[in-house]
Amino acid sequence: MDRNRKKIISIGGGGFTHETDKNLDQFILNQLNIKNFKIGFLPTASKDDQKKIDLFYKRFDDNYSQLSHFNLCSKIEGFRDWLLSKDIIYVGGGNTSYMIKIWEKNNLIDIFKEAYNKGIILSGVSAGAICWFDWMLSDSEGLELKPLRGINLISGSCTPHSSENKRINKFQNDIKNSKMPEGIAIDDGVAVLFIDGKPSEVYSSRKNHDAYFIDKNKKISLKEHIKNNL
Repeated sequence: MDRNRKKIISIGGGGFTHETDKNLDQFILNQLNIKNFKIGFLPTASKDDQKKIDLFYKRFDDNYSQLSHFNLCSKIEGFRDWLLSKDIIYVGGGNTSYMIKIWEKNNLIDIFKEAYNKGIILSGVSAGAICWFDWMLSDSEGLELKPLRGINLISGSCTPHSSENKRINKFQNDIKNSKMPEGIAIDDGVAVLFIDGKPSEVYSSRKNHDAYFIDKNKKISLKEHIKNNL
């Protein structure tokens, strides 16, 4: 495993917690070049939903890996040692604001940054896709989509579920009106690999679903943006 490169994998929607897009989960596993790896699941954003925890074990139990999860909603003790012993962390979807508040209240954000700098792969879907950015578009504080602060591992902004017209339109408008910095929109069924904070690969498990780079002037395929910035 290449611990010198810092990797984050953001999934716009889908994956094992929705029992779809098995290839998206495999895309994450493919970032490792070792067998018998350790993968840990954080279901915090779903308030430690047991169904999602069960789906995690069901999905990965045949991958020659060591599986575990941590219920941050009920305990914090031992979290740092648990996190830093993993090769991959997968953060599930749910209420982004609720999850970030637990991280902030218990001073966990520095532990995630320590894991990132150590080379542990951080990944996740929806809430677990966008939490790593400076800014994120979320409806987790009510019915309205609005900008929230993330934990600042990747500069700029991000929205998941950009295959929804309402969400992509709001994201574009907020960037255009300087409510959020330029950023990346990720459709359901799409994963983006970031290496050292920069997007490097887009993987889609669904036809005509993509990720996009958006600034005040344009919306382009993230694949094209990556190619232009090599």
